[in-house]
Amino acid sequence: MMLRDAREYGSLNVHMRCKRTELFTAGMYNLLASAADFNNLRQMLANTKYDDIIGSEMVKKYPNLIEIDRRLVQNFVDQYNLYRKFIPKRSKSFIETFSKSYFLNNIKVIISALHGANRFEDARGMLISLSEAEDAEIEELFKSKDVEDLISRIKNKDLKDLLDSAIGEYRFLDLVYPLIIAVDQYYYSAICEEISNLKGEDKTKIKSLLGTRIGLQNLEIILRSKNFNIAPIIVKKWLIATKYCPLKSNVLNDLINSQDLEEAFNIIQEKTPHRDLATRLQENLENELPPLENFDRIAEQIMVHKANTVFRGVSFNISIFPAFFILKEIEIRNMRTIILGKFHKRSTNEVLDSIILV
Repeated sequence: MMLRDAREYGSLNVHMRCKRTELFTAGMYNLLASAADFNNLRQMLANTKYDDIIGSEMVKKYPNLIEIDRRLVQNFVDQYNLYRKFIPKRSKSFIETFSKSYFLNNIKVIISALHGANRFEDARGMLISLSEAEDAEIEELFKSKDVEDLISRIKNKDLKDLLDSAIGEYRFLDLVYPLIIAVDQYYYSAICEEISNLKGEDKTKIKSLLGTRIGLQNLEIILRSKNFNIAPIIVKKWLIATKYCPLKSNVLNDLINSQDLEEAFNIIQEKTPHRDLATRLQENLENELPPLENFDRIAEQIMVHKANTVFRGVSFNISIFPAFFILKEIEIRNMRTIILGKFHKRSTNEVLDSIILV
């Protein structure tokens, strides 16, 4: 079995490990964040791999930030499509489903923009597409006048039905959250079915990697719902793919039934592996900050750590592909943050406080 795994995953393993060595380190992020100004940053980037990607735009007197963002995303897409050809046949179906996350994230971005949670004019710069067909559908969705119009334009019947079933809660609560969760439920239902079809190390490693993300997603659902005083019976219905959630059902129930966020943070600290997450959220309460400030960034830092563990030892399994692109996606976000930070004259500490160390 090991010989078969090595033979089928050998090329993918080599390519992913080589590309991982090119990812920026914490030292490089500290250097870029310390740039005196935007001109200094562009000089630094001229000596990196990003010179070929965004260099011709960075040197302009008035760089087009939307074009810079488009090129960063295109570089991600090009690499994704290039290395996908090394996926062995036995894992292609899983990767096809995993890849849907980017398209579905685009839908969430547009939904949030239509609701007013994000500025609509900023939405396009937040999109990642991996195929011409997806690009065409996203362009069609961009024409939507409102959320109901968007749902009517969606081609996938299962996704459309889930969004239709969530529209009542969306209107009643006046929150975009029920629709976002409906998209996530569609994705995780599909990806968990694919996980069930995997075997051996493929299944074990992917359960560990994506299970962490599912667990964090459920924590976020519970905590944000508590912040909005959503009834526990609704929250239980929103939980994602509990079959592969590493958090035990009794812990999830304790969190849902906790009296307030402070009690929930204590439960996370005592009964889950995410003690550091809970500690940092408790610090928000102590410092009179919004209690869930930086939750997304802390959760992504946990996922980065989890993705990095895939590269330790032998990686003759499919987890190495999503692990690398989790790290690559974070690098793209960090580059956006640093470029925008220096363009808007943010301090070194402000920039560093907003990035995720890979």
